Amino acid sequence: MSQIITQNNWSLRKEIFDYLSGQIEKGALIPGSLINVRKLTEKLNVSRTPLREALAQLEIQGLVSILPQRGVRINVLTYEDLLDLFEIIGALESQVILTIFHQINAKEIKRMKRYNRTMEQALKQARNRYFHETNILFHRVFLDLSANRELSNYVGSLKLRLFGFALKSYRDRFKRAIIAEHDVFIRLLEEGKRQSAANYLQDVHWKFNYPDNFIRPDVVENSDIENN
Repeated sequence: MSQIITQNNWSLRKEIFDYLSGQIEKGALIPGSLINVRKLTEKLNVSRTPLREALAQLEIQGLVSILPQRGVRINVLTYEDLLDLFEIIGALESQVILTIFHQINAKEIKRMKRYNRTMEQALKQARNRYFHETNILFHRVFLDLSANRELSNYVGSLKLRLFGFALKSYRDRFKRAIIAEHDVFIRLLEEGKRQSAANYLQDVHWKFNYPDNFIRPDVVENSDIENN
């Protein structure tokens, strides 16, 4: 781990938060494992206060659990969590579409088409991480049009929880379904169907109506691993 050297306390807390969430996204911090807070302060060269504040924010966002006298556990995303997150994200993204629909123009449509074709290529080339990173960019095209930064940031944090699960759990048939649904969504946008596009996001794209074999069995880390 690299040392964190920012001195401003608020900036320091944010830098620690960004660093740790990035490590979770990359898989460097394994779901089910334990972080030793004392060792982490030494490795990052920070005091306990901003570190604990950053960890508290990660806990609020569902990425970790703070265990008294034991440390901090990186949360494991269960299948039930997946369904709950899909439902929340679908409702929020649907609301964004209803709010910003008039702002979507040919430029945004073109970007979404390009990202979706990139996802097709990533799937063919078995570039799993690139597929999911591009999927996030696809949705950011319309999320970034929203003036509600809190909503956009919250959706981003929910997707961060999904990212590691997606990397190891989504089968190729599920990824193909995601691409196909994006194409339908784009067509609804092009046809000017505001309500239909919003409904499609919530009731189809984020509904998860797929059989269980579209998702690999979740691998739960049973032992407590202390990250060095």
